Amino acid sequence: MLHLLSPLGAAVQHTDVIPRACELTRLARAGLIDLDATIVTQAVFFFALLILLPGLVYKPLLARFDQREERTEGARTTAKAMRKQAREEVARYEAAVAAQRKDALAERAATRSQAQAQADAMVATARREAAERVSAGIAEQRTAAEAARQSLRAEAQTLGGAIADKLTRA
Repeated sequence: MLHLLSPLGAAVQHTDVIPRACELTRLARAGLIDLDATIVTQAVFFFALLILLPGLVYKPLLARFDQREERTEGARTTAKAMRKQAREEVARYEAAVAAQRKDALAERAATRSQAQAQADAMVATARREAAERVSAGIAEQRTAAEAARQSLRAEAQTLGGAIADKLTRA
């Protein structure tokens, strides 16, 4: 890049050192390197910024980063605690559901056995009543049959006597 500048490029092309130093001095005098009052102003601004920036910008910025990190870490800790609490709540809920399910199954079994006992009692009562009705019906039929036999015997004797009378008269 130095060879692009024509006066400086010409100075670089010389092989001996002394003419090169003379050429650089001549270039500095020509205005390529200015050392004037602005360098003092630039130095003042540089040192002022060197003193002021850490207190005004860097420290508050770093403090802000630290606060952000603390909040993030606090949020992570809170989230971790909340996840743990949620797992405990879910475990308690599942235990309660299991206990309720167990109680419901026990109550269902008790109700079923009670209903079965009532059904068995009703069937036994119905069978007993049916047996009593059948026995009563059989006894009634026997009584009716005996009465019919006696009535038929009496009638048979009457008819037998009438037939015998007709036969004897004839």
